[in-house]
Amino acid sequence: MNLEAISSVRQVKQSHPQIQHANSILSSSAGYLSEYASDSSSTPSGNGYETPPSRLSTPVHRQMQMQESEMTLPARPQAAVPAPLTVGQGANGTVPPYDTLGHNRLSPPTPGVDDTPYIRFAIEQLTFDEELAGRGRHSSEVPDYSHSQQTISGQPVQTTPPQQQKQRQPPRRPLHFPRASSEQSRAKTGDIMLLPSDPPRDRHQLGFVPTPLRLISLGPLVLLCLLMMVGLIFSNIFALTNHGLYDYDGNFTPRYFVFEYLPPMLGFIIIFWLFVVQAAIYRTAPYFSMSKKTPTARRDRTLQTMPITPANFVLPDWRFFHLGEPMIGAVLTVFWLTNWTIPLLSCLYGTQWFTSVGTPRFRWTPVQGLAWFIVVQYLVLIAALIYCMIRFRRRNSALMWDPTCLADLIILFQRSNLLPDYFRSETKEDLPNDLPPRYCRLGYWTTNQSPDFFYAVGEANHPYLELSSSSDKYANEKMDSSRTSGESQEVLRNSQASSFARMLHSPWVRHRWCPWYLRDGAILAWAIAAVLLLVAFLVVSFVNHAVRGGFFAMLPARTQPNGFSPANFLFSFLPSLLGMFLFLAWQPIDVYFRAVQAYVNLSKHDGATARRSLLLSYNAQLPGVVSTKALINRDWKVAYFSFVSLMAATIPVLAGGVFTALLFANGEVRMTASMPGYIALCVLLSIYALSYLIIWPTRFRYLPHSVDSVGGNLSFLYASRLLKDSSIRNIRTKADFIARLNGRVGTTLTGDGRRAGRRTEKHVDQETKYGFGIYTGVDGKEHLGIDRMQRPGSGEMLVLTSRQNS
Repeated sequence: MNLEAISSVRQVKQSHPQIQHANSILSSSAGYLSEYASDSSSTPSGNGYETPPSRLSTPVHRQMQMQESEMTLPARPQAAVPAPLTVGQGANGTVPPYDTLGHNRLSPPTPGVDDTPYIRFAIEQLTFDEELAGRGRHSSEVPDYSHSQQTISGQPVQTTPPQQQKQRQPPRRPLHFPRASSEQSRAKTGDIMLLPSDPPRDRHQLGFVPTPLRLISLGPLVLLCLLMMVGLIFSNIFALTNHGLYDYDGNFTPRYFVFEYLPPMLGFIIIFWLFVVQAAIYRTAPYFSMSKKTPTARRDRTLQTMPITPANFVLPDWRFFHLGEPMIGAVLTVFWLTNWTIPLLSCLYGTQWFTSVGTPRFRWTPVQGLAWFIVVQYLVLIAALIYCMIRFRRRNSALMWDPTCLADLIILFQRSNLLPDYFRSETKEDLPNDLPPRYCRLGYWTTNQSPDFFYAVGEANHPYLELSSSSDKYANEKMDSSRTSGESQEVLRNSQASSFARMLHSPWVRHRWCPWYLRDGAILAWAIAAVLLLVAFLVVSFVNHAVRGGFFAMLPARTQPNGFSPANFLFSFLPSLLGMFLFLAWQPIDVYFRAVQAYVNLSKHDGATARRSLLLSYNAQLPGVVSTKALINRDWKVAYFSFVSLMAATIPVLAGGVFTALLFANGEVRMTASMPGYIALCVLLSIYALSYLIIWPTRFRYLPHSVDSVGGNLSFLYASRLLKDSSIRNIRTKADFIARLNGRVGTTLTGDGRRAGRRTEKHVDQETKYGFGIYTGVDGKEHLGIDRMQRPGSGEMLVLTSRQNS
């Protein structure tokens, strides 16, 4: 409607009202206004009229317009309601204002009633509707005006035909409006949206890299690999020019130790160093992946599928190839291949009969081809370590400190917008498939409603919803999208809630999961196999002095010019390979007991302090240090199994160097053993085999689901009040965070900001304790997870304990 038409409408109010109706170009809201104005009139006849909409409006827009029309339409007196109206058409298609008798078909206006508010309301609805839809005057969809004509006060106002309008107006590109996502739709209603932000200058600058992944650690490791390569190359070249290295002087001398035991021992230094680097890669790889500014394919399930506990031992871990980190997968594959250099180093040197140098005698000499193969393998390892230097550097990190324990998740997720996704996830067994995919980011954030900056893991441009107001919505998202009635939805919602409550209190759900290799059947099989093999090994070794007297190799023992002897290679490589398998097979057991020890301590009936639960970081400790710290914390199984893990490294070293081929006085060549090394090997194998009898995990070490990912641990923290505690907000350093958890500063985790005195040794029993059990979450509902044992206003945590759980 243009200004000329509007002014004509105003003249109608002042002059004789004669209105001729035709096809209108009003919007759907104006059409609704016509219905509203005539809802008290009689039903129109077949010659009635209707107002076609000038454009298509979405149901959401129409519903909004209807609601606003009812709210903003001015109240009209009852006397102003028009009389029943019957409108017909003339011969020329127009609507005459008078019938054949000259009577006005419209009811006369009521004196004293001003229709100006209605006209203004219609104009406002037109303007509002066009602005809301983003179309209207700039729309490329033009209605048909070929039969439209308005006559106001006897003066016809011709509308411009569409063809002429298209000629007068420059051509415009049609506007397309994609369907808004649920997050964008909520954003229009004023939801808080997380927006990525650079670190403020007054905040802690990010870029922390764990010590094992820094240049100061990887550099010496690369140097050690280079020294091993230089030593191997030197021994090869020196042996070729000097007819071997040294004379053989028996199997009880220092030279025997140097050539048989020392090479694999040096190789194990690299292996244990790689274990430390590997553990650092596992626990930080998800956060380095989330530190990238632009999300890429296959990184939408980082939290729930990317592992954080080492698992690259007996079999290579190729999961990173499927998680958007193929180079990390390649690095871990190289690390896994390096494990098998130990059997090769065990059979690297042997004895050879030389007759060209003085008196014919046996001399130590390297296996030329094997040495060069190990050199190439270490060269590939150096390339992998150099990539780690490039990948894990400060510019690629968004970490504040090393995420080694459960407490670090509190800082990373206390203001995350991903927590509603984990609603009722603590009882789900297949957690990775139950959680929705999210392109997560780690760093500083701000919101569209506040200028404050905070540090967290979240999804960019995604609503920030509190769990207390959104948990039911997320839990019943699929149910609400169905076409069930409101009553059936309520019944189903109550059924889901009651089912979840039963699962929370079910001992079977609480103690449901542990790795397959630690289930009762698997442990029983390992124990029986280990004991039987140990008995067979001891019987074969000592009955009839089989080892002391020597035995025939059943293979040629003569050493070739390149240093290779089939008998020496087989009885050095094969025992060391079996010993390496035993060593690697124990590592997952050790890793599991380290990872779940925090939950074991939290599951005790009186809980545990932060130092013994939330701050435990056994998987991030150096080999040997774990046993010492576990003894201090009285975590006996962790201490013992960590010791066995370290002790098992001596099995492939001794097994690979204990046998050698010797020429006896009667001219026979037999395989003999170095008895001191062989006796030590038997003792170590006995300890290793009997250790399988005590690895049965107690029920405390059984959890509802796996905890080898960030999401698996977060499912036990998402509803905890620890994430909302004001005393641990704005943490700048790890030392400050640890002090607050332990109650050593002015504030403790009481939830009400009360100040507490400095902790002393006399008040250790008053230190804040935490537990793993059923607690009241931030949404006021019961959850299974980690929280303070006692919290003002919420009572004590219910820890599911019994005699069989201890």
